[in-house]
Amino acid sequence: MTDRRQPQRTMLKRAIVCSSGLLLISAFGFVRAFAAESRELVTLINQYRSASQTCAGRRTEPLEPLAVEPRLERVQLAAGFRLHDAVKKAGYQAGRVQAIVLSGPANAASAMALLRERYCEALSSPQFAEVGISRDANSWRLVFAQPLLSPELGDWADAGKHVLALVNEARRAPRTCGERHFGAAQPVAWNTKLGATALAHSRDMANRNYFQHTGKDGGSVRDRARAQGYAGRRLGENIATGQGSPRQVVSGWLSSPSHCANIMEAAFTEMGAAYFVNPRSDTTVYWTQVFGTRTR
Repeated sequence: MTDRRQPQRTMLKRAIVCSSGLLLISAFGFVRAFAAESRELVTLINQYRSASQTCAGRRTEPLEPLAVEPRLERVQLAAGFRLHDAVKKAGYQAGRVQAIVLSGPANAASAMALLRERYCEALSSPQFAEVGISRDANSWRLVFAQPLLSPELGDWADAGKHVLALVNEARRAPRTCGERHFGAAQPVAWNTKLGATALAHSRDMANRNYFQHTGKDGGSVRDRARAQGYAGRRLGENIATGQGSPRQVVSGWLSSPSHCANIMEAAFTEMGAAYFVNPRSDTTVYWTQVFGTRTR
């Protein structure tokens, strides 16, 4: 009798194991799909920010991309819990923060449509530099933030050379920027005149409270570089505002196809970068990165 039942128990046990395995694989598949949809939503948000928009009856200026911050993805939004406390519990120090919860969208495109309709002011705010997005079925949680300035930021030249190291780290490996694929590139070198060019524009944006490649005097990056005595053949410029550290600002640039393309451009051989702080401005800290190609 025992011999006849044993195979049944064994078959049942195997069936349970196989069923559990299918459940685990299925759950893992959902997690991967949700993560991909979250990344797509970040891309859609940054595309929205990169162009002038009409929001609440006013025309907005193009903005820098938001960098993805994993700690913001881990923020638990519970009833009765202060947002700043929840963000701090996740290990993030925020200067400004806003959370949005969407219920219903089945995919990133639907979530973006709802954000454009109801939350365009958050999408087009220059006061945010980073974002974290998490998803549970058709519930989406977005946390927009501007970090506090890092206490290890150092002076502008120290921060600029940290940006240089992170840029060269990115250039060591192939990378896709939007729809363009770039191979690994040679490292760029620090150039003092390009550093001074970057500082001049960061200072001007911070003190005159604007965010544009074209200066208030109508000058371009080439005009600013010439004013510093730079005679390189080719120039490129990235700007950003609100990021509290070199790693955050480079992460944001790499999230944007056009900024990423400047970082990965093999023709550039040198660069300078700098930040400037003005607490009375809209976004406190402004960054500029200038690439050049030395003359031969």
